[in-house]
Amino acid sequence: MDAKVYTLGYGGMRLDDFLMLVKSIDSSVVVDVRRFPRSSVEAYDGEKLKEKLASLGISYVWLGELGALGLGRVYKPNELVECTNSYTFQVYLAYLVSEPRALAALTRIRGMAERGLSPVIICKERKPEHCHRQYIADALAAMGLKVVHLVGGDALEHSGTPCFNYIRDKLKTVL
Repeated sequence: MDAKVYTLGYGGMRLDDFLMLVKSIDSSVVVDVRRFPRSSVEAYDGEKLKEKLASLGISYVWLGELGALGLGRVYKPNELVECTNSYTFQVYLAYLVSEPRALAALTRIRGMAERGLSPVIICKERKPEHCHRQYIADALAAMGLKVVHLVGGDALEHSGTPCFNYIRDKLKTVL
């Protein structure tokens, strides 16, 4: 059985629909990769979401070290990555492949997947191509996992971003 990870942007989703979707894919754990587990939609605040998920027998894990919000103000990379034109994503990519806490979080998610927990990585942005989840997906795919993005009613297998090779090559040297 292939180890699998899902990503899901909850933006625009009612909480009941979110919970039904997570339950329908037999996930045992939701991994929140927001730098700060707060939301303008109260039901998606980390502690409230943790309680709701627990009532369904699903664990909640917050891995804020994989968050991107405001990272450019506190993290100064040694290099800017050229596979994206977004400064925010350039900083995030350099951080993702070099920061020990981020690497440990990626390894933790891989462990969850390898134990058959089918983790669902969440953030607010609905479309992964507009979110840092796309690069987390690249990293996990480079680590040998199958990654599936849940968008609307579709389950889309991750095919890699233009930064996949950069991420894969960097992770080879640190993991």
